[in-house]
This record gives sequence, structure tokens and C-alpha cells, in this order.
Amino acid sequence: MLLPNDKVLIAGGDAVGFPLQPLASAELYDPSTGIFTPTGNMTTPRSFFTAVLLANGKVLIAGGTQDLSAEIYDPSTGTFTATGNMVSGGVNSWNFVPLTLLQNGKVLGAGANAEIYDPVTGTFSLTVAYADANPNWQTASLLQDGRVLLTGWAAADGVGATELYDPQTITFSFTGPMKGWDNVNRATLLMNGKVLFVGENELNWVPADAEIYDPGAGTFTSIGNTIAPHEFSAAVRLPNGTVLITGGQLPGGSGSPGTDLYDPATGKFTSAGNMTVCRHSHTATLLPDGSVLIAGGHSTWPASTSSAEIYKPAAP
Repeated sequence: MLLPNDKVLIAGGDAVGFPLQPLASAELYDPSTGIFTPTGNMTTPRSFFTAVLLANGKVLIAGGTQDLSAEIYDPSTGTFTATGNMVSGGVNSWNFVPLTLLQNGKVLGAGANAEIYDPVTGTFSLTVAYADANPNWQTASLLQDGRVLLTGWAAADGVGATELYDPQTITFSFTGPMKGWDNVNRATLLMNGKVLFVGENELNWVPADAEIYDPGAGTFTSIGNTIAPHEFSAAVRLPNGTVLITGGQLPGGSGSPGTDLYDPATGKFTSAGNMTVCRHSHTATLLPDGSVLIAGGHSTWPASTSSAEIYKPAAP
């Protein structure tokens, strides 16, 4: 996660080996030197957690554990401190809860129940019920009008779920549906206000499905397939509006080196070349100079990797 001081916070993950063991360690990457340095450990080891940059420059981290704990990272001190616990957490044992910073400075936590985190009080509280019954949300996208698009599946019947949260009316409502829902896709807000979705449960090395959500129409439209498989990939919008999608999980659990560039102007995917390391479940962070830091993830299953690399877009 890019911090206000232009450094990148990388925290938690899994120790090398199997069974997977969550980590509490954290470090900072300095783009000006290209060096990683340790920062304070998290209060709790976490894996598959979510984090969001708050309006005050601090970072809220929640989930990724078998409890309801959450914590705050303060870049000015380099320390983590516990904050109020989630009320209900996620629907699985790791408490995966998508977090979204709202325009009012509060945070929507889309877990087993919808929660709001208030940075002023440091507490989570339940908000109104979802429109769907027992959803399992996997992505949350802040739209340009301040609403939040949630996608995932309904645990009760095993089909896709898509909803909009409106902070102005404090309501959830149905939208969509997606053309091909799944629990491992990535959502990226485009410059035109639409949202790109890429990914699926890839079998036999097949390319990922892709579709676009139009907030104005409330509809999803299929746009074909990527070049590479992208299950558990990472995606980031570049300064020129294109989207870089990196890596993915291949059959058997190992990572892929494959990448794609999506150009909204043409609606086409092209390869951006291979990464130096095969990865899935990694991070991709846009740096101030327009390059992308790609770090961590799993390479050859179940091994984790501490390696990192930089993607530099082609000159215009």
C-alpha cells in the first residue's frame, strides 16, 4: 500500500512451507532508494487480510485471522496498535472482509454483516442489512459517485451476488448480475467510471474471463478473455488509464509469470511480458513515478516468495 510519504507498506502474509503460517512482520519499500527496511510488527499475525488507507494517512488492517481483531498502522511512528474489533467479521475462518474508504472518511467493512468503522472513535458498528441473503463478498469498489459496488456469491444458493451500497441513503440494493461470477476476480476502477473485472477459477491454464460494469446502466458486459490466466492475480490502473494485471494461480497451486495490459480505449488485452518470478496472491502497487512494485505471493506451491520486482510502462 502506497503511504502519503511515498513509501510502500508490505505486511503479513505466509511463512515459507506448509501448512501455511500467518506472519506479523512488516516492512517499508522506499522507491527513492529501492530498499526494503523493517518497520514495527503487526499486533497479530495475518494472512489474506485487507487494508485501507484512511483520510488521516494511517492504515486500517482487519481480518486474516481466526478472531475479529483489527489494528492501525501509523507511518509517522512506524508502529501498529490495536483498534476496536470487528463485530461479525468475514464468513470464513480467515475473516476476509473487503474494506472501502467512504467519502465521509468512514470505512465500509463488507463481511458476514455490513459494518462501519469510525476512525474518530476507533470502533466498528453494524449498519443496515444486505439486499442478498448470506453473501460472501470478494471485491468492493468505490465508484465515482460515492457508492460502493460489491461482488461475490450468495452462500445460500451458490450463485453470484452483486449489490450497491449508497452511503447517502444508507441502503443496499441489487445490481447486475455479472455475466460470469467468481470468488477470485479482481476489480479495477477505470478513468471513465466503469469497473473492469478479470479472473475466475482457471482450469487447464485457460485465460481469464473479463467484463465491465457500467454504474450508469447498472449492468455487466462480457468483453472476452485475457491473454494469461489470472486467478488470485493483482491489478493496478496505470497513469495513462490502462490496467496492468499480473500473475495468477495455475492448476496445482503454483504461480504464473503471465501479465496483461487492458486498454479501455480499444477494449483489448495485450501481453505486457512475463514477470521475473511466477506469482499468485501477491501485491501490485503503483509508485509515484508511474512504475509498479510487484512483491511477494506464492511461486511454486506451497512456497511463498519474498522477491520483488518493478514494472516500468513503455514510454509514450
